[in-house]
Amino acid sequence: MGRAILGVFNSAMAFPNASETALANLIHDLRQPLGNIQTSAWCLSSLTVSAETRVRDQVALIERQVEAVETLLLAAAAELSRLRVQRAEAAVSLEATNSAS
Repeated sequence: MGRAILGVFNSAMAFPNASETALANLIHDLRQPLGNIQTSAWCLSSLTVSAETRVRDQVALIERQVEAVETLLLAAAAELSRLRVQRAEAAVSLEATNSAS
C-alpha cells in the first residue's frame, strides 16, 4: 500500500493535475472500506465479555492496521494539499512574470 501511494507521489511532478486527481481518488476510495472495517472490528470486539482471546487479538490487529492506513491517508492528503498550493503559487508567479513582460 505504501508503495502505491509513493508511486502516486512520484508521478505528481510529471503530471500535476492527473496525479492530484489520482491521489484524491485514492484517498477517497480507501476511506469508505476503512470505515466499514473499523465498524466491523468494533462490532466483533463488543460481542461478549467472554469472547475468545484470539478474536480480541484479531480485532486489535484489524484496528491497528486501520490506524496505519488512516495515517497513510492523512499523509497523502497533506501531500495533495502541498501539491495544490505549490501549483497555485507557480501559477501566480508565472502570471506575475508574464504581466511584467
